[in-house]
Amino acid sequence: MDDRYAINLAKSQFREGFNRSDEEMDLSIYYCAFADMSFGLPSFFESDANDVLRARLRRLFHDYTTEMAVLIIDIVLNGDKALDWGWHILKLTNKRTGAQRTIRTRYFETWRRDAERGWIITSFIDNLDEIPRLPEHVIQELEHTTCDSRVTRLSQDSSQFSLPGHS
Repeated sequence: MDDRYAINLAKSQFREGFNRSDEEMDLSIYYCAFADMSFGLPSFFESDANDVLRARLRRLFHDYTTEMAVLIIDIVLNGDKALDWGWHILKLTNKRTGAQRTIRTRYFETWRRDAERGWIITSFIDNLDEIPRLPEHVIQELEHTTCDSRVTRLSQDSSQFSLPGHS
């Protein structure tokens, strides 16, 4: 099977795992000792990454009906390793209230070919996407604003590891 096709097929399985609320289907495309650098959470490695991802999915599927769309920008192959990046667009419907919201994240994944399982994710990084803007507009904002949150990537007057109410 063509490697690009195999990775696309695995991403389709990932999407279907969300659409069916099937945490095991989603977890099946991850290496058992992957690196998880998901937005809004500490980084986790090895089996801890699987444990935390399983707990996140279990909670998500308990509270929401989910519908996932995957937009792959590119897949770069290098022997038995590959990189891919793109967007995950997750539509959530609260099972209790019916309220809906959509979350779009940018992602970057590393993959490796496993002799038994095929292509599996070895590291995952994502963050919330933003509205597309022209580079010159972002540069102008960086050069002319007094707010440094775009430069530091921290909320105004906050510290990266401070607890609420502590500086």
